[in-house]
Amino acid sequence: MSLPVYQHINIKTAQLEDLKNFLNLEMNLKHPVALNLTLLELDQQREMASLIENYFSTNNISFKFPYPVYLVMAHQTTITNMPSVGNISELPRFFIQKESKINVKESHLLGRNRLIQQEIKNTDPELIQESIQNYGKIHREIYELEKERLFYRSILNRLFKATTNG
Repeated sequence: MSLPVYQHINIKTAQLEDLKNFLNLEMNLKHPVALNLTLLELDQQREMASLIENYFSTNNISFKFPYPVYLVMAHQTTITNMPSVGNISELPRFFIQKESKINVKESHLLGRNRLIQQEIKNTDPELIQESIQNYGKIHREIYELEKERLFYRSILNRLFKATTNG
């Protein structure tokens, strides 16, 4: 069974043929991916980051789901919408392989994870993002209405106390 640990890909040249070698529709279905652009010059890093982001948007696949695709580059994170870090040590530690042995509970979780991975396909990221935003909007509205209800309830309680106490 394979653990969902980072697959590190070092990009050494800024050529489109190299991009075709590692960019595919199923690259982040089974594990998170860290694309290391630090071996390139700064302007090449910016160009490659935009090309990689374009690949995901034109093929209508997500770089966040089911596992994230991280860019390791010297640029600030504001030049791309993809998750990016300055160096490999800044990657989230959740997907870093641990040195300990797997226990029984973890092996059962890995088996279940493998079954789920067989079912998962990368879907439309815009549709998912829209549904998440709608979900948040509805729950924000529920929160505001509940806050208003509690305010009116407190006024009503004070009115009842005032009429009973005279």
